[in-house]
Amino acid sequence: MSPHSGDLGPGAVAPVNATAVAAVVVAVGNVVFGSFLGLFLPALPAVIAVVAVVLGHVALAQLRRSGTGESGRGLAITALVVGYVWLALSSLLVGGMLLFTGFGLAVLGF
Repeated sequence: MSPHSGDLGPGAVAPVNATAVAAVVVAVGNVVFGSFLGLFLPALPAVIAVVAVVLGHVALAQLRRSGTGESGRGLAITALVVGYVWLALSSLLVGGMLLFTGFGLAVLGF
């Protein structure tokens, strides 16, 4: 049986899509280390979240197109959810910073 046939024998484990694994590793790594990295480079966690989202979409597209029976759809969706949530939180943080900076400048009379 070739590894590219769509049939898996009984007890066989489907191979996991490498892009889906990379996407979830980047997304979870961003959650774990992003807050610390954000102290030094504030835009870096948002950029890494975009990378996780792009990898998640690429993995889903690969899984849809491939007829090899690869698994990893759940990993890709997890990376997408984590990436989009992190982007939303980053956007709220930046928006809040801009809002309060503008408010502070207005109070000070600038």
